[in-house]
Amino acid sequence: MNNFKRWDCLIVAWAVFATVFASAFASTLGAAPATAQLLPADNLAQAATEARTRRVPVLIAFMQQSCPYCAIARRDYLIPLQTDPQWKNRVLIREIDVDRSTEMRDFAGSATTHRAFARSHDVTRVPTLIVFDADGKPVGQPITGLLSEDFYRLYIEQAIEAGLTRMRPRGR
Repeated sequence: MNNFKRWDCLIVAWAVFATVFASAFASTLGAAPATAQLLPADNLAQAATEARTRRVPVLIAFMQQSCPYCAIARRDYLIPLQTDPQWKNRVLIREIDVDRSTEMRDFAGSATTHRAFARSHDVTRVPTLIVFDADGKPVGQPITGLLSEDFYRLYIEQAIEAGLTRMRPRGR
């Protein structure tokens, strides 16, 4: 009987250690806390006004709640980018849930839904990231799928830089 109690204690201790280690390891990788979220794209006209004032692009993350790759993109790349001091003042990030009919306003202020907005931009796979200027025009090619995780953040940063170039032209 004593051997079973020892094994139970070891198993509990291992579980606690593994949980603490995993949490610490995730934070060193820049993963977002489980409670952090992206702002929903409920009013892109308002986001466009803010983007124009701040002279930054708007990155729209087209996601799906049941998509495991979307969860990784959100948790490991987009939320940390949204809070990173180097990037948080250089881009507005909003999320569109492609499989929901959540009401929203597009860049022109017209009523639409998340699903219809995604369709209007030919989003057929998730995650898809598109960077827009303040007029609601895409500034580059969409980033579709969770590409090589080694380079995914680089692709996102390059897309944001292209948006910044559009929003902050040289010589003006």
